[in-house]
Amino acid sequence: MRTEIDALLPLVRTVLAVAETEHVTDAAHLLGVPQPTVSRHLARAAAALGVDLVERRGRGIALTPAGHVLVPYLARAVREIETGLEAMADEDARVRGRVAIAFQNTLGERVVPRLIERFRRDRSGVTVELDQGARDRCLARLDRGESDVAFVALGDEHRDRSTELFSERLVLVVPAGHRLADRPDVPRAVTDVADEPWVTMAHGYGIRSVHEVLWRAAGSTPAIAFQGQDIHTVRGLVGAGLGVSVLPPEARPSEPVQAHTVDLPLSDAHAERRIGMVWSDRVLPPQAAAFRDLVISEGRAVLR
Repeated sequence: MRTEIDALLPLVRTVLAVAETEHVTDAAHLLGVPQPTVSRHLARAAAALGVDLVERRGRGIALTPAGHVLVPYLARAVREIETGLEAMADEDARVRGRVAIAFQNTLGERVVPRLIERFRRDRSGVTVELDQGARDRCLARLDRGESDVAFVALGDEHRDRSTELFSERLVLVVPAGHRLADRPDVPRAVTDVADEPWVTMAHGYGIRSVHEVLWRAAGSTPAIAFQGQDIHTVRGLVGAGLGVSVLPPEARPSEPVQAHTVDLPLSDAHAERRIGMVWSDRVLPPQAAAFRDLVISEGRAVLR
């Protein structure tokens, strides 16, 4: 490295400020330093380079021919350093930081883990904070700023800040041996079980909201045998004969087990739920914004 560079590097900001303002006093204001400091820096630059970079011109100063040659290179060097600092900050955000995710209970087995796994391939150092619960709880955490994103059954209230990942048809779940269970391939309707007791979810859960829509559409007010907080519990109690329900289809077990419930296709138009991600209306930190953007761009493919 040439010795002139060692001497010039601490003076680059001063030289560029003088070139921009063409006035020592204005350059001092721009830099936030006393005027004599600017004058000393210019003198040091001239001594180190063996040539003056500025000259007096009227009440101000102007670049000499040598200054006109050098200043564009100095400005380019500063821009390169700024680009490097931005790249460093981006890389730092990739490997550090935090994403706070809320999700409904039914999405914790497959949906959320697969999306987090994809995200952490490139950002393994990011801390992921998780909160699991009812749909209302997830959205409340989002509104309070406690979560950055929430994976829930989508409604109409967040159209401007949500993305759908998939939709799924729900099924009528009845106990094995139920009067409707002999033809599991035949679509049924909620009106077929309007007079039977129901096992449902508690208020605040997404499935409970779907049940209420289905009941209204069918014009029924069923007796509720039990209100649960877990879909597996609801299905188990249907299998025990406490009533019927409408739930997501049962996942295929890895080993054959004796079925206590039967899933029946539903013809009701509202027997469906849309699953997606809602994000906070606050400005998201970089790592949370990166997670949101990944889910928007790749989420459907990841879950396919």
